[in-house]
Amino acid sequence: MARRKSKNDAALIGVLLLIGIPIWIVSRITDSIGSTAAIIAVVLIIAGVVFYFVQKRAARLAYLRAKYGNESIVQRIMRRNYWQGQTAEQLRDSLGNPSAVDKNLLKTRKREVWKYQPAGVNRYRLRITLDDDVVAGYGHKDS
Repeated sequence: MARRKSKNDAALIGVLLLIGIPIWIVSRITDSIGSTAAIIAVVLIIAGVVFYFVQKRAARLAYLRAKYGNESIVQRIMRRNYWQGQTAEQLRDSLGNPSAVDKNLLKTRKREVWKYQPAGVNRYRLRITLDDDVVAGYGHKDS
């Protein structure tokens, strides 16, 4: 009687295919064009990827400088920092959209808790409290 394949066997086959197919493709390309040309192609691809990310960062810096006009704020946003007194728009530019938001409407103000870094079902490592769209406090849990 044939043995049934387990989930681990299927995962192992998937990993082998994921690693093996690109290696096979690279070896076929190397055989057809030569190793020197393949090395040059890899170097050009890496240079292109680096250039793309440098251009993307420069464009983001230019956008933030035009938007805020304050170099200190721009550098803090680029480092993905958050601080008390930061506006909701600056926080969104710094950390991106939150994973979840709790909204409370009080008599005199609007309070929101933006949650980042999910750690499980309804559990988050970072919670930032905003009062009237300004950061009033934050809490970060390790692990």
